[in-house]
Amino acid sequence: MTDVSLWNASRDDGFRTSCPVCGNRLIGDSEKGEQVCPTCGYVTVAPADSGPEWKAMDLEEKNKRVRVGSPTTLALHDFGLTTEISRTMRDSHGKYLDPAMRATVEKMRKWQSRTRTINSEERGLSNVLSKISELCEALNLPDNVAETAAQIYRTSAKMKVAKSKSILGMTAATVYLACRKCGVSRTLKEVARAAGMEKGSVARYFRLVLKEVEKEYVPPPSVEKYISKLINKSQIDPRVERLALTLSRKTSDSKISSGKAPAGLAAAYVYLSSVMEGVHLPQREVAESAEVTEVTVRNRCREILDNFVIRQEFVAVK
Repeated sequence: MTDVSLWNASRDDGFRTSCPVCGNRLIGDSEKGEQVCPTCGYVTVAPADSGPEWKAMDLEEKNKRVRVGSPTTLALHDFGLTTEISRTMRDSHGKYLDPAMRATVEKMRKWQSRTRTINSEERGLSNVLSKISELCEALNLPDNVAETAAQIYRTSAKMKVAKSKSILGMTAATVYLACRKCGVSRTLKEVARAAGMEKGSVARYFRLVLKEVEKEYVPPPSVEKYISKLINKSQIDPRVERLALTLSRKTSDSKISSGKAPAGLAAAYVYLSSVMEGVHLPQREVAESAEVTEVTVRNRCREILDNFVIRQEFVAVK
């Protein structure tokens, strides 16, 4: 009974948060194991350190000394828990294998890849997850977006939403939804182009996943993220970015931002800032970089100028 009560009063890392005698909160340094109850004076026993017994001064040294494999990942159908046989055909000393051993290793690698997917569901999941990883690499997306997209597709497959659906369509839809959930500024047109599909087809699959799987509206990235993306993509003067971000923050609560695509607003802010800073930036180039039309940029600029008085020092509402 004592062991059960102590375990319930402990955290997952082994350190207790409450006294097993009187129930009051313990105080002290949990890293050194010096925890004491201020009421009854009970002192906890320091748990064993579960960390490594070695020290590393940098990341390279840490990677050399670590003795475990890579962490689990949702981007692989088996969560990355299996071992893959390399194609390098070298032994542990870096020497090439002889022809007989090469044939044996190649046969082992073939059967190992076959046994990783034992049924059609795992083969389909492995195929889609590999395409999600390829699409994320083509768009230069971070690892958290690939993990989120893999989790979305796993949920859709479990709910039978992905059944009898296009693999490319579900791949593009999950990646675009993951970009919106992670706050990464990638437009639907960019994702569709990288996937080799029409924008309308990707939009239909996106609405399907959003309605059946996510079931909550996921807003697109903020205008500030699109401004930074546009500045970095076009390699514009940083002064223009600072002024564009200032204009965006000053006018963020206005009615001009409601119902408008963030890419068009970002292009308008960048163009107005370039004019105010005296940087030569044609409207056509801004529209092409933001993947919107020049008419959209002019309309957004007109709406901003009609509702605000823009000066170099501040922005005032008319």
